[in-house]
Amino acid sequence: MKKNQLLLGAHISVAQGLEKAFERGESIGCTAMQIFTKSNRQWKAKEITPEQADLFCATAKKSSIVSTMVHASYLINIASSDESTHLKSTSALIEELERCDKLKIPFLVLHPGTKGELDEKKGLDYVVENLEKAFAATSTHTMVLLEIMAGQGSSVCYSFDQLAYILKKNKYKSRLGICFDTCHAFAAGYDFRTQDTYKAMWKEFNETIGLEHLKAIHLNDSKKDLGSRVDRHEEIGKGKLGLEAFRFIMNDEKLFNVPKILETPQDDLADYAKNMAILIDLISIETKLKLGL
Repeated sequence: MKKNQLLLGAHISVAQGLEKAFERGESIGCTAMQIFTKSNRQWKAKEITPEQADLFCATAKKSSIVSTMVHASYLINIASSDESTHLKSTSALIEELERCDKLKIPFLVLHPGTKGELDEKKGLDYVVENLEKAFAATSTHTMVLLEIMAGQGSSVCYSFDQLAYILKKNKYKSRLGICFDTCHAFAAGYDFRTQDTYKAMWKEFNETIGLEHLKAIHLNDSKKDLGSRVDRHEEIGKGKLGLEAFRFIMNDEKLFNVPKILETPQDDLADYAKNMAILIDLISIETKLKLGL
């Protein structure tokens, strides 16, 4: 991997084979991508065979996509107090980590879950406890990236303080990182639409969590207003965030080597391609020279 390069892409389908995602991603110019390795709405999945893993890894080596991450199933809820839910969730997280290991994928993005009627500290403590159980049961080098949430319903991890709490409390710090979702953070109350608020937000992030823990960014505009606590993704520039917030991100040298993934509403790959083109147009000439574009 080059010292500085544009790591930009989208969440890509693995229909008809895990390795097919590379061809799809390459067709719209992705240099980074995110995939599911199984249905995101089912607990169980067919095991990845050695042949499938070998084909995926061989395809990855030849691909122009240099950064691949996996998003964990949306069913996983390691913040839950319900014994059946958190047992199934921890088991599913272990399986997700093992699947990533077979495919040599370094990052697994995780929605920590919802706390239900618990107070927030107890919900966060369950996240710490169940992450530690999953890490203790696996020897994989895959890092779990806790995604900042919008704060909808009883979800946890919608603030930098909550994410920092989990990082601090967990015994497996080297196996944890952060995924910053622009829509979620905005809906949770973080404003970064002006130069001043953008700088202030990342200053707070660095002081609370540490920029070294930021390993991925989801690029999504927001259908809902600042602090709405409602998670509704929108296409780039069509939502309440607007283009300037994304211009700041695309030209921020501190974020050059952080993979950036679109999860914007889409009917097909052309919609992702359109949003990627908008983001690339926001990159200044000076930044393009630094990125070798």
